[in-house]
Amino acid sequence: MTTGKSNKKTAETPVRKAKPTKKQIIEVVEKTRVKAEEFLSDHQKAKKLLEDAVKKAKNFEKNRGSLAEVWSYFTAFFRLLKAYIRKEYREIAWGPMALVVVAILYFVSPLDLIPDPIPGGYIDDAALIAYVIAQTKADLDNFMAWEVAREDQEGTI
Repeated sequence: MTTGKSNKKTAETPVRKAKPTKKQIIEVVEKTRVKAEEFLSDHQKAKKLLEDAVKKAKNFEKNRGSLAEVWSYFTAFFRLLKAYIRKEYREIAWGPMALVVVAILYFVSPLDLIPDPIPGGYIDDAALIAYVIAQTKADLDNFMAWEVAREDQEGTI
């Protein structure tokens, strides 16, 4: 006698998504670049974005997951944007600075290539951040050297 029910278990477990391709990352960067430039032109919007990013980043203080490998440079993005908004550091061209804002915008947005709330949802964020780091590494290294030199001048080390 059959009950019409299947004996197969159909547990609905979220599937971890694969890392996006470089092509997908480049497409997202290009789509987001115009919006990023708007934020660079409007320091109030940029300041709000930075506040949102820092607030979201606090959730990753103990467990960075897929963001662990890019975390130190990613947090440098925050400091760079803050210094840029305050006009303390302007030794970076518009293009690389826009890429930094692209990465921050992407991180703040919960709906992206892989939605953040699902397991593995930050894989795409990490991939995009890594891409932006690779594109802006010399600028980031220069900024971080400036930070150290500034701290030395202020005697805070």
